[in-house]
Amino acid sequence: MKLHDPFIITARLLPGVKVGDGYISIEYGGTTDDNRTRYRYQIDTPEIEHTDNDLKSGCGGGSLQEGMASLLSFLDAAAESYDYHLRTGSAGENEDLFPKNVVEWAYQNRDEIGLPQCVIEETPNLIEETQ
Repeated sequence: MKLHDPFIITARLLPGVKVGDGYISIEYGGTTDDNRTRYRYQIDTPEIEHTDNDLKSGCGGGSLQEGMASLLSFLDAAAESYDYHLRTGSAGENEDLFPKNVVEWAYQNRDEIGLPQCVIEETPNLIEETQ
């Protein structure tokens, strides 16, 4: 596997990105019954260690780069909902996508999530996977 910026090899020895004081790692987590790719991801910061495998691709499967783009998009949506909650006092619709501590971290690092998200979504083949 060959990685291009903004991807790095994280301390978990997986492809990932650095966001603020944390790292987001991603790997394949198998496939679903309807042929979607399941991704396992980890968010590691000095205060948080969150792992889940609830992220899935669209039908037909997806690459690790597509999985990371989706994950960053969901983190941004959760942070935006948290911001809405802080401003209005009403819960945002995406605020419960992740545990509260992860959502707060995403909110604090929203700009740093958006930067790699844009590059990953706009630039093909940032992760070259070998067969």
